[in-house]
Amino acid sequence: MYLKGLGIACHPPVLIPEVGQGRENEAQKTIRGLRDLALKVAEIKPEVIVCITPHGNVFRDGAAVVYENQISGDLRNFGYPEISLTKDCDMGLLDELNVGFAKNNCHTIFLNHKIAKEYKIGLELDHGVLIPLYFIEKYYRSYKIVHVTIGDLSLIELYKMGTVIREAIEARGKEAMILVSADLSHCLKDEGPYAFNPMGPLFDENIVNGIKTKNYYSILTVPHQVYEPAGQCGLKPIVMGLGATDGLDTEATVFSYEGPFGVGYMSAFIDLTDKKIPSLLSRYEEDKVLSYKERRLNESPLVALARATINTWVQRGRKLNFDHYKSQVEIEADVLGELENNQAGVFVSLHKHGELRGCIGTTGPVTESIAQEIIRNAIEACTYDPRFMPVEEQELMELEIKVDVLGVPEVVNSLAELDAKKYGVIVEKDLHRGLLLPDLEGVNTPEEQIAIAKRKAGIAESDSDVILQRFQVIRHQ
Repeated sequence: MYLKGLGIACHPPVLIPEVGQGRENEAQKTIRGLRDLALKVAEIKPEVIVCITPHGNVFRDGAAVVYENQISGDLRNFGYPEISLTKDCDMGLLDELNVGFAKNNCHTIFLNHKIAKEYKIGLELDHGVLIPLYFIEKYYRSYKIVHVTIGDLSLIELYKMGTVIREAIEARGKEAMILVSADLSHCLKDEGPYAFNPMGPLFDENIVNGIKTKNYYSILTVPHQVYEPAGQCGLKPIVMGLGATDGLDTEATVFSYEGPFGVGYMSAFIDLTDKKIPSLLSRYEEDKVLSYKERRLNESPLVALARATINTWVQRGRKLNFDHYKSQVEIEADVLGELENNQAGVFVSLHKHGELRGCIGTTGPVTESIAQEIIRNAIEACTYDPRFMPVEEQELMELEIKVDVLGVPEVVNSLAELDAKKYGVIVEKDLHRGLLLPDLEGVNTPEEQIAIAKRKAGIAESDSDVILQRFQVIRHQ
């Protein structure tokens, strides 16, 4: 086996003495852990190190791979341009990755200097890679690198990409290791980068124990409600790296973990063995089917209509025929009457693994019935939300769908008439109009509602000369 293991390293620049100016002494456990990881790298002597970082060129719709013969970087953003590193890239492995990612329909972009210039970005070793390599270079330097930046992709997509990285390494035929750059929660203390959040320690405990006990599935499936408020940058790189271990037994060592500055720092190494174990991908697919069936059993008729619309559009490329649909499914008479005879504005919201995947709606009716309003906006939400790529067929079973039927908006004259949980809000000025639904996660006050609605409408937050309206919704999920 050419893949010799997976290293996980934190990347705080404060650990570098010139940057830390003495503060590095508060993180001696972390420094020792990174030293132990570097010694492990020197022991296995990889010819190539595949670096996975959260801090390079992060694209919304795919992972970025540097496709150049050489890459350099420094710490000029932290005041020390003289602390720098230049490494050759392994073009052979890059070619294998290019083929493998394409064959497996992975969303990636390979960046050379010409393409980077078109995107108006640079190609350099970011600090997420540079800091771990700074420690490795003290003990071992005879390696080339591959630089991969995670994209804004789902955890399961990144995990699958990790399996492709392992296949490419084996096809290349050079001894290699994967180096994951990952800081954990930034919310461990009020004096840290962000305010304390109880999800921070919980997230870190899940990651550290998941590595120690080799319970990688607990990392792959950590809930969005835990990792999002934890304010971390390490989950996605770790998951991509763990994908390279899929189906193989491992031996895992956590060298260190601490949170001296309100940020969780972990260093670890995972050795691979030749012993085969069940693939976590198979387990994930089985769980996905069970969750989908349970979701279908419990969703309301309006959500079922939205889901059927999305499935028909994505799988067959055509609009759902409601007359045919209602003849194939059981819909209670009063619900059917509401769908066919009433009109209202409707919002259709899609979530995937707890994260928004699309949301489009109408503040008032633009079709002849609620049924047609749902069909129209379900297609719009899955295909034409400008914030997201269109939903793909392999995502359909993972979608969580909400349908909000809006009441008639009414003008309000003061914040006292608003309630972020009960009422949605519409903000208008001239031709600008922004809407926010009620009872959204992380939006707790009317002030927050209005600020977000203004941003959506392109209205200055300081502008008080606006028309405010409130509305209620009936939420189906």
